[in-house]
Amino acid sequence: MGSPTDRVIRAVTEDGSFRVIALRTTDMVRDGIRIHGLSGPEARLFGELLTASVLTRETMSPGHRVQVVFSGEGGGSMVADTYPDDGLTRGLVSRPAEVDRVRLGPSSLLKVIRVLPRGPHQSVVEAGSDGVSGAMMSYLQVSEQVTATLGVATVMDGDRVVASGGYVVQLLPECHQGPLMVMTERLVEFAFLDDLLLRHDGDAEVLLYELLFGFPYERVAEAPLVYGCPCSEERALGAVTTLGAEELTKAVATGEILELTCEYCNHVWKIPPEQIRTLLMPH
Repeated sequence: MGSPTDRVIRAVTEDGSFRVIALRTTDMVRDGIRIHGLSGPEARLFGELLTASVLTRETMSPGHRVQVVFSGEGGGSMVADTYPDDGLTRGLVSRPAEVDRVRLGPSSLLKVIRVLPRGPHQSVVEAGSDGVSGAMMSYLQVSEQVTATLGVATVMDGDRVVASGGYVVQLLPECHQGPLMVMTERLVEFAFLDDLLLRHDGDAEVLLYELLFGFPYERVAEAPLVYGCPCSEERALGAVTTLGAEELTKAVATGEILELTCEYCNHVWKIPPEQIRTLLMPH
């Protein structure tokens, strides 16, 4: 058996008591932290936000994009943006000049945006002392009326990500007192999520098995996860058009290659004069 890979697994107990989602995000988080040059507590916070965004999408809208925006104590923000296609999740970190890192604190807020066919659905919750896990659980219960226990963790060794992952256990209407008592006791161990992730390298399969040990269940979905971005040359060209005809004409005349850097993945898109010229043609 090879090393575990980043993936999310959804399952439902056969008695209809619980829906459970488990995921490993170790490699996804490592890539995001490396791209944005994060370290220490800020890196852990970013990793947990990326993980929580995937869990929220899988819980509420598996087929739609979900964006989670964290407003830090004293300034600065983080964005986690997760897509249903190809398991892509990306992130962004913004800091004013006077802020050295984005921090979790009493005045921190978490905004969850679900992009639905009828339009975006937004909710804002406090993200203070209970951290990302507590804030996301509050969002599910208060904003979506979903009774669930949620946990995310990114375990660091210095500035290195050792393991990252999380889970959601959702209480379903068919649940009775007996299964609820068993699961409540089971979740006591999952309060120490860091230890569980370290023990099994964050393997989603193992997390699911340990959560549902003794409960017959059916796996209903599984998908890979990766830090990635849907930016493209077409979108870069669209962004270039905002410069206006005068700037574009000047770039063509001087033979300038315009460069745009994606803030989410750091990919540099280079737009040569011949492509810029096509933007100036009448349509």
